[in-house]
Amino acid sequence: MKIDDLIKVASDFPFPVIGEIELDDEILDLEQSPQLISYLSPSNITWKYNAEIIGKDGSVIKTNGNELDDKKFLIRTPIQKRQLGWDFILDTKSIQKLLLDLIPCEEGEGYLNPSPWTRKDWIENKKIIMAPGEVTTTPQFRDHELIKEESGTIKLDSNFYNPKYYYLNPFIISSSSSVEGKSNFFSLELDNCISFVSGSKLTISNNMGSITVNADSQVIITRSRTWKESKPYEIVWNLRTPIIKLNCKPKYRVSLYSIYPSGIIPFWINYDKGELKLGLVNLNKEPILSDFSLAGRITKALILDSHGKVTDELEPEFDRVKIPIRSLGITFVKLEVKKLLDPLLRRKIITI
Repeated sequence: MKIDDLIKVASDFPFPVIGEIELDDEILDLEQSPQLISYLSPSNITWKYNAEIIGKDGSVIKTNGNELDDKKFLIRTPIQKRQLGWDFILDTKSIQKLLLDLIPCEEGEGYLNPSPWTRKDWIENKKIIMAPGEVTTTPQFRDHELIKEESGTIKLDSNFYNPKYYYLNPFIISSSSSVEGKSNFFSLELDNCISFVSGSKLTISNNMGSITVNADSQVIITRSRTWKESKPYEIVWNLRTPIIKLNCKPKYRVSLYSIYPSGIIPFWINYDKGELKLGLVNLNKEPILSDFSLAGRITKALILDSHGKVTDELEPEFDRVKIPIRSLGITFVKLEVKKLLDPLLRRKIITI
């Protein structure tokens, strides 16, 4: 199994059961490979060495090898740091189906922010800010600090001689003192931070403070004190999941859903007939009790394993549910949802 094979399998749900897995060397350059491989429930994993391999989240897999068979290695991923990027794709049709089931819509047009967090973006080249999951007929045109550049080569002079680089890899944010590969964002941090973000993969080089970025699609540039402050992973998500123009006029300006705190990223979503399923990854290095709220009633909330089987039941609080996710962990939830009565939905109207 190669890196691309594992990422492809992990991009859908439920995960298949793969009994026998033979690892390619490079797959252990993927930080989250132990967690993802364990989610395939293999009965036997072969690699060139006998090893116990520990992932960033604490997941452990054991391999059987035929080289140096008198020795057993203890390994932590990644063996070699690489910049890989993460081209996840969300099912926006499911998001629209959820909206149409929960929010009354009339003839006309509207807009939906599919992001479960506050979104800074552009509509018709005008800067806007939208609330988490905002459904509206008239987006709020408001200024923000993001800078938009077209694809191609971008050059920028900085005084960053030897910054620390942060970048997105599949299901994790990694860091290094130097970079050579591709990712969807690079944040360069010293006493302040500059981030370059794209919906597709970009490359970056630094020649004594002279930064060169090459990208095949639009690039967002933002400055902040730290990379965490700018939340570049959210900008990647926004670029890969654009604002949705609706073929109906929502009756109320409300938030369809939201996720708190930051660092909890939905990488998979499916909705059908009152059943909402989510794949979530915790990019934080500490366990999180995530709060998911909905413009609807959550009647049942279940934790699923990687193969779709129920492992635990959560207690929803009418229109919200708290979802525990371990440090750098991946979890799947299934929510049974119903439409709110009109007076209750009106309480959720966004007034800002």
